[in-house]
Amino acid sequence: MNTVSDKKSLLKKTLEVGSNTFLSRMLGLTREILLMRYLGVDVLADAFTTAFMLPNSLRKIFAEGALTAAFVPTLITIYKKEGKDQASSLTTLVFLVFESILLVCCFFIMWKAQLIIHLFAPGYSPEKVAATVPLLRILMPFIFFISSSALLTGALQSVNHFFIPSFGPVLLNVSYILGILMCLYGAYPPTYLCWAIIGGGALQCIMHIITYYRLGFSFTAWNATTITYFMKIIIKFLLCFLSMSVMEANFVIDQHFASYLPTGSVTLIKYATSFMGIPLGVFAVAFSTILLPHFTRLKLEQPEKLHLYLTESIKLIIWVTIPITLIMMFFSQDIFLTLLASTSSKFSIHRVPEAGTILVGFMVGLCFFSLNKIIFSMYYSFHDTFYPIIIAIIATIFNGFTDYFFVGIWGGFGLALATSLSGLIQTILGLFFLCRVHAFAINFKDLGYFVVKYSIQVICGLLPFYLLYPYLYSFAESLPYSFFFTQSFGFWIWVAPLVFIFYGLLYFTRNLFKMNLYFLD
Repeated sequence: MNTVSDKKSLLKKTLEVGSNTFLSRMLGLTREILLMRYLGVDVLADAFTTAFMLPNSLRKIFAEGALTAAFVPTLITIYKKEGKDQASSLTTLVFLVFESILLVCCFFIMWKAQLIIHLFAPGYSPEKVAATVPLLRILMPFIFFISSSALLTGALQSVNHFFIPSFGPVLLNVSYILGILMCLYGAYPPTYLCWAIIGGGALQCIMHIITYYRLGFSFTAWNATTITYFMKIIIKFLLCFLSMSVMEANFVIDQHFASYLPTGSVTLIKYATSFMGIPLGVFAVAFSTILLPHFTRLKLEQPEKLHLYLTESIKLIIWVTIPITLIMMFFSQDIFLTLLASTSSKFSIHRVPEAGTILVGFMVGLCFFSLNKIIFSMYYSFHDTFYPIIIAIIATIFNGFTDYFFVGIWGGFGLALATSLSGLIQTILGLFFLCRVHAFAINFKDLGYFVVKYSIQVICGLLPFYLLYPYLYSFAESLPYSFFFTQSFGFWIWVAPLVFIFYGLLYFTRNLFKMNLYFLD
């Protein structure tokens, strides 16, 4: 395995996935702006947000979490040892069993929708519950299509195909946006939007099936060898499922406390997490998606390189996320003012400070959330699902206690801050057990030195922009269309180039500050 070409391949595939993710997130931003114009921040908005969160929560367990963690490393091993036919047989068996179970879950939740909502959001009024029930019943099958796509993604990743899985969310967002436009200008109820989302999920699934066959895979009968591998996946899945379920318990706990906050708070929290999710998805999720199968191959072929890749991945995550965290904190209120409040009369300008503060709370944890994607990928490459469970349980208990104390004091910001601190706990424990159990040799002194040097570089880079910004803003206010350039989309016409210039300075001055980054050198 050539180190240079290997490194370039990882970056190339990360850029490929990241570019599709960036396009998806930009479409997602457009979607949120249109959704604000359509639903606003009231009872119906909270109802739709909750109804969509429930299948999304299951998606994180079945589609992006336990199933992927248990299936992908095993499938890659089988593909390398047994060939494509055996990989197809295993995929067929896993698909049949897991999707059948998921369908049963969907039907149960649709049947008992009112009970599920009472359990999920006990603070909701009867009016909110009544508005949420029909939307939840329509949206539940969404998880079936997304989970099917995720399962097929495992087969595609085993042959290093990442484009279609990363393009799927783009297609889904296009369908979502078309649904909002249809409802917005046709004055249709949200149930129509729910059906449009289901259609987008179905199209994404069909696209994965077509690619699955084009790459030479198929749905075939299984044999005794397939069943042996399948039982191993079942054991790993149950452990991963417990781990991911505990992690999602954080979300359930957050939703529980959020349901008691004033009307619209659930929606504001959702928008804040969506904005935080842009940098998280574009880089961290894309990078970890590429690294999971790569870590698995390294474990089989060159395990001694895993230490290097983990340390350098941590450095790269820090290098990318710290500046964007500071920038988004600084512009947190401007994000809501220019992208939501200025485009919809249903978003009161008086809620901008609240929304901006919630975003700041989530941005505190951006680096930790990103690091956890990499750290847990490393655990799964070792087929280790036990310690992720222990870490998730501790983090969830911590999140529950901090939610209890912080939400009563700071409301939505307290909930966001508790979530971020829970992410920090996961990062600390994740690194601790990697070193203690898997004998990883992480040079924390070197990482600390790297953080100190990088902090100096970031401060030196941000200081002139911080001093220059008030003068640029005053100039924008003096322009003929000052509202457009200070409180609407035009604000980002002159701010975005400043951000890109800042990142350019960080990149081109990294040698001056002796920033050694394996993936960028």
